[in-house]
Amino acid sequence: MPRRPLRRLSQAIALAVAIPVLAAGCATEEPVAPLDGQQAAANLDAEPEPSPTPDAPAPLVGFTPRSISYLNAEITVTGVEVSQQTPRSYGDTTGTPEYGDAHYAYLTVKVANQLNFTTFLVQDGVFLALATDELIPLDSSGSPATDVIAPGATATGWYAFELPAGATLEDASLVFGPAGHRQERLPLIGDLPTPEYPKAITVASPGTVLTGNSGCPLTVEVEEAYLAHWVGFDEGGRSHTTKQAEAGRLKLHLGLAVTGPANRSGCFIATGSGGDVHLIVDGDRLGDYPELGGTTNVAAGATDRQYLVFDIPDSGQVEIEWGSLGGKQVRIPVPLP
Repeated sequence: MPRRPLRRLSQAIALAVAIPVLAAGCATEEPVAPLDGQQAAANLDAEPEPSPTPDAPAPLVGFTPRSISYLNAEITVTGVEVSQQTPRSYGDTTGTPEYGDAHYAYLTVKVANQLNFTTFLVQDGVFLALATDELIPLDSSGSPATDVIAPGATATGWYAFELPAGATLEDASLVFGPAGHRQERLPLIGDLPTPEYPKAITVASPGTVLTGNSGCPLTVEVEEAYLAHWVGFDEGGRSHTTKQAEAGRLKLHLGLAVTGPANRSGCFIATGSGGDVHLIVDGDRLGDYPELGGTTNVAAGATDRQYLVFDIPDSGQVEIEWGSLGGKQVRIPVPLP
């Protein structure tokens, strides 16, 4: 029986086995595409993607330096810019600047403590108001202007505010005063409005006030009167301050010349319970003590400069009542805006 067909079959099987082995042993310079559903191996020599470059700081066009008074300080804004640098690294010339995705408005400021006997610190109640009237709170990270400022000293620093995406500083204002209180507002560009307060007013003098101090008569003249959002001043080696007035209220300051009788010494205007001066609102004696008071003993025949500060409503009928209870009183109206 012929054997040639079996020989040819054996040769075909051997050739089929040899082809894969030969292919596996041969190098190729052509790249091999990955199979479907697989990823190509990472190129270890590829350069990493660079970090996005932050926008260059953008100064506010049309800005000019401007000042505002708040509590016991004068705040002067000397520059405004928008930057992606983070507040904790802003102004640090020794380290590497840090940048983030958010944009910040930076207001370069000088904060002068105008009182010589008390420190100044404001971190809360400082906002940036956008054109939409959205209030953005202060980010106080790292700024000397938001630290404690020594009596009579000036600190230079910045106020930082994180801006919402797409926000601009057009028609923006710097705002001082916590929610529910009177607020001071400084537009960043454009004309500066004339502050409404402090506002001088005329309050009549009560004349002779018969005090409860053994019926000691004192002549009281109101030399100065004004309404304000806050009161702060130095007197007698001390600083005397109030907080910011709440919304719907004002501070009334009365500067007095108090003269004692020629034949008696040690007379004074009492401001405690059942004292010689009272706040009357819409006909009701509130019995409120003055928020600040500098009434002291007056020597015989001498005239002393003294003061009283009341927290009052900004509407209605407000009067100051002079004279001890149970004796003769006189009520003096306080003109309101």
